Amino acid sequence: MLEISLEIPTQFKTEVKEPQVFRVLGQDGSPLETYEAGYKPSEGELAKAYRWMVLGRVLDRYALMYHRMGKVKSTYGPHEGHEAADAGTALALRPEDWVAPYYRNLTLLIARGVPLEVIWAKFFAKLGDPDKGRNLTIEWGGFKQWRILSIGAPIGHQYIYAAGFAYALKYLKKKEVVAAYIGDGGTSTNGFHTGLNFAGVFKVPAAFFIYNNQYAISVPVSIQTAVSRLSTKAAAYGLVGVSADGMDLLAVVKTAMWAVEKARRGEPTLVEYVMYRFGPHTTADDPLTKYRDPKEVEEYRRWDPLARLEKFLIRQGIYSEGDVKTIWEEAEREVKEAAKEAEALPDVPAEELINDVYSFVPKSLREWLEWL
Repeated sequence: MLEISLEIPTQFKTEVKEPQVFRVLGQDGSPLETYEAGYKPSEGELAKAYRWMVLGRVLDRYALMYHRMGKVKSTYGPHEGHEAADAGTALALRPEDWVAPYYRNLTLLIARGVPLEVIWAKFFAKLGDPDKGRNLTIEWGGFKQWRILSIGAPIGHQYIYAAGFAYALKYLKKKEVVAAYIGDGGTSTNGFHTGLNFAGVFKVPAAFFIYNNQYAISVPVSIQTAVSRLSTKAAAYGLVGVSADGMDLLAVVKTAMWAVEKARRGEPTLVEYVMYRFGPHTTADDPLTKYRDPKEVEEYRRWDPLARLEKFLIRQGIYSEGDVKTIWEEAEREVKEAAKEAEALPDVPAEELINDVYSFVPKSLREWLEWL
């Protein structure tokens, strides 16, 4: 009887070598050996990034409070824990570069120069909302002047239009880059695969960032994928992938600089930032009673991006504890004043629901507006 061996010779096997997570700062804010490797941000850049992060954290907390008061329209998605990833990738970008965000990029908006009053107008659906009240609270639209592309509710689609937009920049011989963001749950969508496949084939000037915050709503990343490092998926599309500590500003800056400069040369990359979402997925979620162990949250708190950076800045003599206290106080005052100004604005008029949407307004909608 003929025996057939089902064993594949070693030389024909492909094994996934999962990378380590690149880190620069320890839990106590002390620089590791990797601090001296690659790009090091200046004291001015560190100060700027820290202020962005503090503003993002304070704005996030007040947005949650205002949502409970019924003033923030629709659901809100907290981003506490994501501040370093937003600030670090923003430092790597030039003003002329473009951003294809996802809904948890609050600090990134601040870093790109969006005024706090505009963000509050978006949250309150007031007249200053660039999206004219036509989208969910954390789905950014109408932010073109800050080079921020619009998004919608379906997750993962950012990678598709980011790749296409980057291809257009290449076709027009622009020197601009697109930075595209997605969550770990988004890696299970068609948009993730389609966007990266197109980018790899056509060598578009784009840097793709994954925010692996451990959960896609209630689904842990271990159920999203069989690999422990999402960056390994880059190999399927001919890209280089790296993983870094997304709660470590210095690690983010170094890897983002590397990714963006490669993208500028027409070499798209995939960077996974490993982090944690301290709050719920949205205000409609209840993680601590439904699917998360409080001890897990406590463990990740030891890696809080703001606490670690503060310790580093004080250790390096860039700030004193008094300076840190002042920055937090100033941020709180700015956030509250901006909220007050935005709240005083008129509501978005009902006609904005259809203005610049149709080439002509259908009779049924005209009648509806008259009724309103």
